[in-house]
Amino acid sequence: MIFIILSFFSAPLLGSGDAFLGYYPTQDTLYNVDVSVWIRSYLIRMNDNIDFFAQYSSYLEMAEQKGKVVFDPAFSTHSIIIGFQYTKKLYFSFYLDHWCRHIIDRQLEEGKVVFNALYFEFSNIKDHSYRLSENYYYKADYIFYPQGIFVDWLNSKPYYRHRLILSAGKKINSFSLASIELEYTVSNDNPRQTYYLICPEINFFKQKKNGIFYSFFKYYLKAKGPLRSPEGKLFFGIGYSFNTPCKISL
Repeated sequence: MIFIILSFFSAPLLGSGDAFLGYYPTQDTLYNVDVSVWIRSYLIRMNDNIDFFAQYSSYLEMAEQKGKVVFDPAFSTHSIIIGFQYTKKLYFSFYLDHWCRHIIDRQLEEGKVVFNALYFEFSNIKDHSYRLSENYYYKADYIFYPQGIFVDWLNSKPYYRHRLILSAGKKINSFSLASIELEYTVSNDNPRQTYYLICPEINFFKQKKNGIFYSFFKYYLKAKGPLRSPEGKLFFGIGYSFNTPCKISL
């Protein structure tokens, strides 16, 4: 009996991730250099079409640099994700994202903020690391923040209640991709606040054996948010994406 049960499971050991360093050419003291790293592991597969996965990410915002110090973080955001992904031509994902944003070496009223969000996502790519490998991609996310419904500490600030994020991209040729990201957010404030994002992007990339090196150029055409509002700003930099399959059956 136990072998019959185990036959429905496998350990795909599929890993993916992305890292980038970007720069804002602006005099705004809240924007300077950002650094991002995330790593995802698909740990267990059930019935060949349901994956259980976990992900960790870190995002550093340098803000204004003073004196001779460089790469001095002003804000640090950390995220832990656990969830499931169902595959049948498209990818349907449900996951919990626990993230917190910390202020580093600065005296600000904002303080630490903590959020727990429920994501409902569908896409034609397994995750964001595959966006440069396909001729085109699209992704839609609905995100719900359950503040005040269960316990207040699930979300420490009423910045979010409902979020909708849409993104899509298409290759221009064998080494470049044009894309756009749209976002609309309704807060849990009283009265409610709304936030939005319209951000076109272009990538230039080089495929290697174990990953993709790329550069990016983003322009925040419209951007209003509870934490950052880089409207009218250019953001460019370099990055690296990878995904490595290695299936092991139990």
